[in-house]
Amino acid sequence: MMDLAKIREFLKSKNIACLNEENAARKIAEMRADGYSKLQILADFDYTISYLRYGSERMSSSFGAVERYSKMSQEFRDRTKALHDHYYALEVDGTIPKEKKAGLMTEWYTKGTVCIMESGITKAMMEDAADTSRVKIREKFDTFAECLRNHSIPILVFSAGLGQIIERVFENASIPQSNIKIIANMLQFDSNGTATCFNTPLITTGNKATACQKETEYFNKNAERVNSLLLGDNIEDTQMATCVTGFSKNILTVGFLNDKVEERMELYKNTFDIVILNDPDFSDVIQLLGLLQ
Repeated sequence: MMDLAKIREFLKSKNIACLNEENAARKIAEMRADGYSKLQILADFDYTISYLRYGSERMSSSFGAVERYSKMSQEFRDRTKALHDHYYALEVDGTIPKEKKAGLMTEWYTKGTVCIMESGITKAMMEDAADTSRVKIREKFDTFAECLRNHSIPILVFSAGLGQIIERVFENASIPQSNIKIIANMLQFDSNGTATCFNTPLITTGNKATACQKETEYFNKNAERVNSLLLGDNIEDTQMATCVTGFSKNILTVGFLNDKVEERMELYKNTFDIVILNDPDFSDVIQLLGLLQ
């Protein structure tokens, strides 16, 4: 078994915060003993796989790629910005009870998707919005994804974002998706390429626990993978664990704390096994993956 000193050294590295090092180290050691054949990855996309900030610039979410798209009307951009300015503060407010926040997020997503449908957006516009957006995948995620692919480790990207934007961003970053399954809010288009509706139910940051229930085929297929590495940036992303708790041995949760750090540090440390600070590239996650081999 790996020397526990190496695990503890990782848990004390500069971008890492960990409340219960003993528990995190135990999970890592047990997952390492089981090997990669028993591992799967559950990952959020927006501000987890992608950056919140890159340098001094604020990046966009997958929905933000459309909301800030230059070819959308000014009215559309004003309406969606007003929604973001109001609801984002509520999304990152750790004092709001879970049930109340879930309702608020449903309000936001419902109003936002109505705006998108009323805009008359087309498939070509969606692709251009992704191509010209400020959605930026974290550096070295490609290395992480390649390692997973080389070892046939499946990754479920479970996002409350916009599915076609996520797919396009992966394509533009030349990240193969053979071992990647994306569950996200997908638009449907008619024969002319005009959006007709969103798939239902809408996935929000507050309802991932229920949204995953219809994906039984995927989870049954990977039921022998009893160890999960869960990556998120919102407290609510830990709901992804409900997808696998029925057959899991270990779920190691990792939270990217990108915003309101001092205000939310204790909450994140009490929620995630490991907290990643400073909005970094994927080096820390790659190092953690190496500890699991």
